[in-house]
Amino acid sequence: MRLRLKVVAIGWVLIGAAGACMAGVALIPDLRAAHGGGATGAFTLTEPQGCDRYEPPRRCGWFGDFVSDDGRTVRRHMDLADGLPPGAQVGDTVAARDTGSLAAIYPTDDETTWRTTAAFFAGFSGAFLIGIVALQPWKWRNR
Repeated sequence: MRLRLKVVAIGWVLIGAAGACMAGVALIPDLRAAHGGGATGAFTLTEPQGCDRYEPPRRCGWFGDFVSDDGRTVRRHMDLADGLPPGAQVGDTVAARDTGSLAAIYPTDDETTWRTTAAFFAGFSGAFLIGIVALQPWKWRNR
């Protein structure tokens, strides 16, 4: 029983640490976007992401190309955070902001994307802490 608990606890620690690191990396650009940081420019929709297989397909997000207002920043095949309302078409252009995210460009009015990422960060951090408490590394010295 103790061995099984240790294996599960180690799993919680590893998954929690990896997830918290990835969510932490994603949270920084999300917060910058929410506070108006980064370069502003235009995001041109190039490819829809379909969420389901039913007709008409519901679009959950868009890939596209970002060009900053000054033309110095060009990011190709990026994901538009928060998606768009129905009716968007390939070739449409929206005002957007690049904050250095590895995968996402944010609408200029985006103030809420960070909340989802922060929730993931909190959840993975909780999993990490549960694993640490179950392992009780502070007692290892006495063994």
